[in-house]
Amino acid sequence: MEQGHHVWREKPKVTLKDVARSAGVSESLASFVLNGSKSGTRVSADTRALVITTAMDLGYRPNANARTLNTGKTNRIGFYSGRSKLDSRNCFYAEILGGMFESCNAHRLNTVVHSSGDRQDLLLDLLADRSIDGLVVFATQNDPILPLLDEMCVPAISVADKVEGLPCVRVDDREGGFLQAKHLHARGHRNVLIKQSSTYPTSSVERIESFIEKASDLGMRTTVRVESDTHPIGLDDIDLHLITKGEDRVTAVVGWNDITAIRVCHVLSQNGLRIPEDVAVVGFDCFEQFIIPKYWLTTIRAPWSEVGKLAVESLIRLINNKSVPFVQTVPVSLRHGDTT
Repeated sequence: MEQGHHVWREKPKVTLKDVARSAGVSESLASFVLNGSKSGTRVSADTRALVITTAMDLGYRPNANARTLNTGKTNRIGFYSGRSKLDSRNCFYAEILGGMFESCNAHRLNTVVHSSGDRQDLLLDLLADRSIDGLVVFATQNDPILPLLDEMCVPAISVADKVEGLPCVRVDDREGGFLQAKHLHARGHRNVLIKQSSTYPTSSVERIESFIEKASDLGMRTTVRVESDTHPIGLDDIDLHLITKGEDRVTAVVGWNDITAIRVCHVLSQNGLRIPEDVAVVGFDCFEQFIIPKYWLTTIRAPWSEVGKLAVESLIRLINNKSVPFVQTVPVSLRHGDTT
């Protein structure tokens, strides 16, 4: 194994003047080709190819600040999560960001990712300095960043949860709740326990309200229990009592997302209850698993990567002063797994 230390040494930077001299063109023409400067210069295809090839051979990198001044754009968009710190194990962020990256690559855009925490001033610096052209937001209505976006004239799109004043790209939470209720009713369940998030995101509230509405139409009973904000273990003692109390017991549990549903499955298994013979479990998200899961959930397939892609497409339209629908809803579907 090699020992010692590595020291980075900065190499002399290749300038625009170097490229122009080597290509045999004026510096203003080289700037027009490489930085998009607004000079009104007409350039032949051969000359443009020569300048670009020369720049690549010399290792020239356009000055981002100069390009911004010339075009008025940074070619960078941001993603801000005010909900929680970004966790590489969180499938929701992986899907949203994956869709965003794919769309950004197609449009030759860079992405800046910022999560909540004590350093919101770093995001404010980016916005104030016009270091990004627009922002995709996943936040609650009371996030302190939101009122500043309009003040700073920053185009923004919210994802997953509707935020007052911002266009939103979301999945069809209402249809997801309907599909969950119809499926459980068809499987013979009449008494259902619903586990709700302690933070009450608008998406979760809507999907659960629609479940209850459809369940009521079908003659099903529902009980909503909020998971602990400090120890989200899936089911607590009260929940287990509802599931095991006798003939009128709960026979199915609906998690507001897949993570909660998986936790429910683990608690049921630990207490000797069979899935789905004793208790059925339904989730919401349908994240792809890179390892074989212990429980192949029945869940709502919510295409979050498509939400990420559509959010970028919509943000680009806003940046270019074009209109977008105030709410864009991506369809969902039911995946029948082994837990119902």
